[in-house]
Amino acid sequence: MNTPRWLRLASWIAVAAWALGIFILSSFSGNKIEEMNTLDVSDKVLHFGAYAVGALALALALRWNTAWSWPRIVRVSVVAISLYGATDEWHQLYTPHRSGGDLADWTADALGAIAGAIAGAFLHAHYQLKNRRAPLGA
Repeated sequence: MNTPRWLRLASWIAVAAWALGIFILSSFSGNKIEEMNTLDVSDKVLHFGAYAVGALALALALRWNTAWSWPRIVRVSVVAISLYGATDEWHQLYTPHRSGGDLADWTADALGAIAGAIAGAFLHAHYQLKNRRAPLGA
C-alpha cells in the first residue's frame, strides 16, 4: 500500500467529522431541522444522501488504511454505517420534537450506506484504471 500518510489520516478525519456532524444534527429539535430544510427535500432523501456520504468516506478510509478486498470493505462499511444509523434513530428518541426509532429513516440510512460503499468501490476502480501506467513497450 503506497497511499500517502496524510491521505490515510485525512480519510479517518473525514469519517469522524461525518459521524460528529450526524450526531450534532440529531441533537437539533425537529423545529430547527424543519427550518434548515429550506429546499423542502424529503427527509428520506436527506437520510439516504447523508449515509451514502458516510459509507463512501468509510469505504475509502478502509481502502487506504487496510489490505482488505473491496467486497470486504463494502460489507464492513454497510454494516458499520447502518449500525450508526440505528444509533442515530435511538438518539433521536431523546431529542425534543424528533420522531426517533423510525424504521423508514433507518431503511433510508441503510440503502444510502449500500449506495455509498458501492460508489466508493466503483470510484476507486475507475481512478485506478484511469491512472494505470501503460505497459512497457506499448
